[in-house]
Amino acid sequence: MQRYFIPSGTTSLSKSDQHHIKHVMRMKSHDHVIICNDACYISEVIIADEVSYKHIKALPKIHKRQVVLVQGLPKHPKVETTIKYATMAGVDKIILLPLKYSIVKELPSDQKQLRYQMIAKEAAELSHRDDIPEIKFLSKLDDIKLYDKTYLFDELSKQIIKDDTSDPVMIIIGPEGGIHQDERDDLISKGALSASLGPLIYSSEIAGVLAIQTLMTFL
Repeated sequence: MQRYFIPSGTTSLSKSDQHHIKHVMRMKSHDHVIICNDACYISEVIIADEVSYKHIKALPKIHKRQVVLVQGLPKHPKVETTIKYATMAGVDKIILLPLKYSIVKELPSDQKQLRYQMIAKEAAELSHRDDIPEIKFLSKLDDIKLYDKTYLFDELSKQIIKDDTSDPVMIIIGPEGGIHQDERDDLISKGALSASLGPLIYSSEIAGVLAIQTLMTFL
């Protein structure tokens, strides 16, 4: 069943979702969709000049561990891969920022940020999430407040983490060039635990997704 998210602060479907319902899906009044805002509902659409809806049945909420991904900025196409699949893996927030080994040092333009939000929305719909992760952009590592459980996934580490608790967790992944030693030392001094995904080396845009899957628990 097609899923749509209501924009924050409103009860109306976005213009793009209304267009999708009327002209892409070619729905008729009383066809069923899933509408998500603070909760998700099976709803019937009402087709007129504007598309409205009526809730029929509430759906159970997905209860999962709170996971935040801090991703050192990789090149532009790779950012989209991270956002799409981290969303599908259940991440709650993605923080993007340039690190010392980032090839891209500038934060994305407003246009790219809107595109990233749309990628997260579409991935949330595809994976049948009941929310869309927050995407945040920071200019430097010092702006991040670490969680009590923060794992720095680092190719130099040999420590395999076994953590199936429900505690909120933060994951830090470096850009293509990895984590600079100064950044590594700073994060560990602030309480981050060095962690490994195993003996294989994964590209930056995929490593975070694998780390989320490793640490995600559903409650």
